Amino acid sequence: MTTEGWFPPKGDVHVRIWLAGMAFDYTATAAAVRYLIHDWRKKHWFTIEFIRDTIDDYGLLPRLPCEQLFLGP
Repeated sequence: MTTEGWFPPKGDVHVRIWLAGMAFDYTATAAAVRYLIHDWRKKHWFTIEFIRDTIDDYGLLPRLPCEQLFLGP
């Protein structure tokens, strides 16, 4: 999986995390999602999906829980 080309360099993105058959939609900063992907590559215990062009206002979605933890290596 690569994020080059379509993944925004900054700002918020819509990320969907699938866990035990349930989908959880969140808004997160692009930087936090990059670190989330970095951790995910080490052990795939959930599925990540990036949603493009689905809603105009990301403020309608909850923020990624513990998003601050993914803002650093």
